[in-house]
Amino acid sequence: MKNQKIIGLLYLSIAIIGGFSMGYAPIELIDIHNLSLTFHNIQENLLLFKLSILGDGIVIVLELFITILLYHFFKQTDTLWSEIAKYSRLAMALIMAINILYYIIPLHNMRITNTSVEFFNFCIQAHFYTVYIWQVFFGIHMIALSVLTCKHPQFSKILSFLLLLGGIGYLLDCIVYFVGIENTIFTTSANILLGVAAVSELSFAVLLLIKKSKI
Repeated sequence: MKNQKIIGLLYLSIAIIGGFSMGYAPIELIDIHNLSLTFHNIQENLLLFKLSILGDGIVIVLELFITILLYHFFKQTDTLWSEIAKYSRLAMALIMAINILYYIIPLHNMRITNTSVEFFNFCIQAHFYTVYIWQVFFGIHMIALSVLTCKHPQFSKILSFLLLLGGIGYLLDCIVYFVGIENTIFTTSANILLGVAAVSELSFAVLLLIKKSKI
């Protein structure tokens, strides 16, 4: 019961901190199609950029804790899918940790010397592309989580279905980007499913906080 509440709190913490560091800050600072503007934005808003990096770091640490707790929560439900959920989320956290370097290195260079435009552009683009790589593993994790919640007596089939759609949304978003699909139906579907993913994760967190454990 105690671990269940902790998982719910960790989910909400990740949503809040990640919403800032992976949502608000990049929107304010980064334009992947105009890297010269991005360079100017970061120079003019170094504190926001540093806070974004800090937020990413905190999220990664929380991800490690939540991965362990989720595994212990569901391992009696289904061992195979618990393992899939665990290792896919750990892979995601590892890639996210590596991805922080693409922010830290140019930031460090800005402080000690004038970093080259080419090197800065490479780091920002690499960070952008790597986000889609960790999203693949998170999509797999959400699909595994949908199976686990479906088999667990504490959660409804509706939540499981929403988690499944969310996982498919992450994978579809990655496919659309990496394959270069320029189709309104595909891109709109991916965006809608990503919205479903956010709703399903928040619903899962709230249920963990308010429901009593059945096993």
